[in-house]
This record gives sequence, structure tokens and C-alpha cells, in this order.
Amino acid sequence: MKGGELRMNQKKNSEERMKSWDGFLGSFFLSVDDVASEEDCFVCVAVELDTENDRPMIIIQKDKITYKKSLNVTDAKFVHGGGIKAPVDLIGKKIYFKEISVWSPSAKKNVQSLRIVKVE
Repeated sequence: MKGGELRMNQKKNSEERMKSWDGFLGSFFLSVDDVASEEDCFVCVAVELDTENDRPMIIIQKDKITYKKSLNVTDAKFVHGGGIKAPVDLIGKKIYFKEISVWSPSAKKNVQSLRIVKVE
């Protein structure tokens, strides 16, 4: 699929999604508190575009709870380097995270965050 075709499909999908609240209610962003250990397994059930920062956003589930996680550049490079050729190829994969401390320019201090450590 060429770039123009892909953008047209994304726009069409985005317009269709705005016709319903499905997928917007009851979903929330994955936080450090949601990951007990590096052994916690989350399964990717969908991928969409995070239009706020123009990055892939994974929709993952654990114990029938759905979470969203926008992939930052570090996570995207890690996943790509592990052989995942496109964001949609994450669907159906098991994803594992670890807690890290990162500098937040907006908070002007170190904050706890998550990084992907394994994809199966």
C-alpha cells in the first residue's frame, strides 16, 4: 500500500471511529502501577495512530482489562530492532515492560515510566 493510500485509509478509519464511543470508554493509558513485574504479559490487540504526537499507539490487554500505550521513539526502535517490520505486526504479540526513571522536561524532575523489554 502506498503512502497516499495508507493516509486515505487512516482518515476513513478515523472518521468511522468517531461515529461511536466504542473503544473510548473504559480504556485508559498503561501506567507504572499497572505493571507488577517484568514477567507481566500484555497482549497487543490493536494498533492505532496517536494523533497527539503522531506515533503508533498499542492497545493491549491483561486480565480482560484494556490499556493504551503510545510508543515513544525508544520503544519503537527497540521493537523494530527486534524484527517487527511494522506497527500492525505487533497485533497478537505478547509485550513485557519494565519500570525506569526518566527525566521529564515538563515536570523538571525524574519520573517513573515504562519501557518495553521483550516482545514474543
